[in-house]
Amino acid sequence: MRAVPKSDIYYIEVLGKSLDILDAFAGSEKPMLSLHELSRLTKLNKNTAFRILFTLAEHGYVVKRGKTYELGPRIAVLGASRLRRRDLLAIAGPYLDFLREQFQETVNLGVLDGASIRYVDVRESHHRFRLAERVGGSDFLHCTALGKATMAFLPLPEVKRLLKESGMAKQTSRTITTLGALKTELQLIRKRGYALDDEECMEGAFCRADALLDSDKSPCPAISISGPTTRFGPSSAESAAKALLAVAADIRAGMAYE
Repeated sequence: MRAVPKSDIYYIEVLGKSLDILDAFAGSEKPMLSLHELSRLTKLNKNTAFRILFTLAEHGYVVKRGKTYELGPRIAVLGASRLRRRDLLAIAGPYLDFLREQFQETVNLGVLDGASIRYVDVRESHHRFRLAERVGGSDFLHCTALGKATMAFLPLPEVKRLLKESGMAKQTSRTITTLGALKTELQLIRKRGYALDDEECMEGAFCRADALLDSDKSPCPAISISGPTTRFGPSSAESAAKALLAVAADIRAGMAYE
């Protein structure tokens, strides 16, 4: 913990206290710490420490286990993002270009970010009438191909937690809005290897996505091809699915996920 002079007007005290708590976990030999231990290690009173821990837990940075706390999954996501993001974009970029030129449709690369999918790279179709998302934009999990491809390989309790946070709002008449129906859909995705969004998020829009899985089958990014339903007949949709599977395998190999 660093000492901050009172003249340092740019210092955000509550943020510093939050980072002190995370540093306490990092510096401890114990994976789980109690509120009392964290209060002692950070020299914060228990009320302040509890409120910060509650906020960190809401965002996934810590997890409460009975009377103790441990670092949460968002910490791992940040670490993986820092180590892999540059490599991911460099490796995946040429494949995104390849898919766009082959199918003349928009190709997206997305990652799980909180309870939504975040677009980290987009190759827009050259068609005047096209589907396109902006890099940095986010979208639903329950009704997008990218979201479903990612959720298919998450533990069910994690899926439930994400959906509790994001909800399952009806976007079109085809949107899946119940957990039971979504569980069936996720089982199908795991079996066939790709996810579909056939006018579930937007009327007239079609999308196929494949999750990039690391060596223990944990979801990393996902890649998709999207376009108007008028240009996605059975033949082109099947070709897109096969191409996605092949490209995803190549990216996984390039990222040393396999």
